[in-house]
Amino acid sequence: MKRLIYFAVLAAFMSGSVAAQDASVPIMLNYSTLQKKAEKSDEQIVHEKKGLKEKTWISRGELFQDIDNQGLEQLQIGIDKNTLKIFYKDPISTEKKDNTEIFKYETIDYIFEDGRLRGWTRNDPLHEAPLHEALRSYKKAIELEDADKQMKLQEKIKDNLDELKLQFQRSGQNKYFLEEYQDALLAFESILEINEIPVYEGVIDTLMINYCGIVAREIGARQMRQGNEDEAEKMYRKTIDYYDRLAELGYGGSSNYIQMTRDYYAIGDTIGAIENLKKGLEQYADSSILVTLAAQAYYLMDKNEEGLDFIAERLEQKPECPAAYYWKGLLITNEDDVEEETIKQALALYDTSLMYDPANANVWYQSGYVNYAVGANYFEQESYEENPDFRKELNEKGVDYYERAIEKLEKTYDIAEDDMTLKKESLDLLKRIYYKLYGGEDEHYIRTNERLQNL
Repeated sequence: MKRLIYFAVLAAFMSGSVAAQDASVPIMLNYSTLQKKAEKSDEQIVHEKKGLKEKTWISRGELFQDIDNQGLEQLQIGIDKNTLKIFYKDPISTEKKDNTEIFKYETIDYIFEDGRLRGWTRNDPLHEAPLHEALRSYKKAIELEDADKQMKLQEKIKDNLDELKLQFQRSGQNKYFLEEYQDALLAFESILEINEIPVYEGVIDTLMINYCGIVAREIGARQMRQGNEDEAEKMYRKTIDYYDRLAELGYGGSSNYIQMTRDYYAIGDTIGAIENLKKGLEQYADSSILVTLAAQAYYLMDKNEEGLDFIAERLEQKPECPAAYYWKGLLITNEDDVEEETIKQALALYDTSLMYDPANANVWYQSGYVNYAVGANYFEQESYEENPDFRKELNEKGVDYYERAIEKLEKTYDIAEDDMTLKKESLDLLKRIYYKLYGGEDEHYIRTNERLQNL
């Protein structure tokens, strides 16, 4: 395929020559010329003889690549406005709003954000989907060739196809920027389609698979916001298919299963999410995040027994899994009425979790909160109890749990780092505990109150 290279302009640009801006070199592919060629090609492909020649369709593919390239020959995302004007001269007009500026030309508008090119839109385009027409044309050429010569033809046009993939990627990125997600998805999927042509020998483009998954998710989310649940589910499941393919290829690690879990949740398929996480754990048995997400799903569905069976299986495979102990503690207490003995078991499980992962601020907080809640319950019972001996016993139990809570919550505050919510919640509980145990004049209470105010 002919490639248009403007050596004179490029050399002038590299040397910084001002004269280049006034050069008469035809930078942009001529719109009218391309239009006439397109009309002629339309006639040729329906001609009884020319329409059956692979050469006709190859020429058409090259033409429609040029049509897509019109106004984009010298562009790269991120160039500044002065660079664009060196190649394409001054715009007919400009439009500015906030940090966005649009350079308007006869057939194309260029969009700049913060002075850098981000995208473009077409004015009266010659064809709504020139790249898709180019791909259709090349596939038609291959189809028309004799079977024993098809590979040779594919090798002949491989450079064209390579260029076409780059154009599809550029187009997809532009459509994504314009939030025209359906067109962006079609562009990225077309790259995968080209890779299926035998000359590419089964090449796998994991980046494009990832792009397809990302864009399909955007479409699903948009459809969900618009109330189109069936379409949303269709796109989310397409996303899952793409990420499942990445997972099978070993690309992206356990994060693929995390992403797919979110997609299952988005369409309300909790069972699918759990099965997906179990599949992930077959590959990444050491992933605490996958254990957490699976156990959390059982917890939210109130399927405690199934969740505990899952945890038991994980602990059998990996006895030192901190997330498993934590979620076992949560699951055994996931009831309306929980006996104190069960609560003690949960607290012991949290301690075991912290033994294996002492830097987990969430587990420290959970243990502190449970101790606080049990202690507060004993103090409430004390306030209603009339028997002095019973009151004393209830008070001692309440104090014991509060003192345990202090250790856990102070630790939470120390290691929570930038988690301001966790720090605030910990200090809020500590403030209540210190006030109850020592009163408002106590130094611990005053210091905690100051820390809370300074967050």
